[in-house]
Amino acid sequence: MKPSDSAEALQLYLQAHVGNPDGAPLGVLISAAIQFYTTKPATGLSDNASSDMLLFQYGCYDWGDGESFEIDLTRQFIIAEETDDDAISQLHLTAYFEPDDELRKVGASNLWCKSPDEVSAFRGAVFETAALAAAMKRKSTKLQIDWVQV
Repeated sequence: MKPSDSAEALQLYLQAHVGNPDGAPLGVLISAAIQFYTTKPATGLSDNASSDMLLFQYGCYDWGDGESFEIDLTRQFIIAEETDDDAISQLHLTAYFEPDDELRKVGASNLWCKSPDEVSAFRGAVFETAALAAAMKRKSTKLQIDWVQV
């Protein structure tokens, strides 16, 4: 799978493993997206050990459309034969929630998984966050899957 095809590949993977992603529970989506990382290797990447990593991040943000609480699992790729930021692209699975006092209190943070060897510990750490626990009790207002050049 080329990084540029990763959004479509993740969408198809989720449909095959969890059904309609828009209706799937958040924990199931996160688990499936982590499994996608371990079972669907990317091609055309740098030989650098950090050329294919996962990032779990969360927090309340306002990007100009009003505040929302976000849970985001990002797969970051570093493409071979490119330099600096031109080499970096990201596949995002982002769930958006109506912010409230509990979600604001969670704050904002992130966790990195630098290789498939770290997936088990990473998954455990993700599912231990107060952010994911709080978000899983709510229905998201929007789910977005997209691939972007950084």
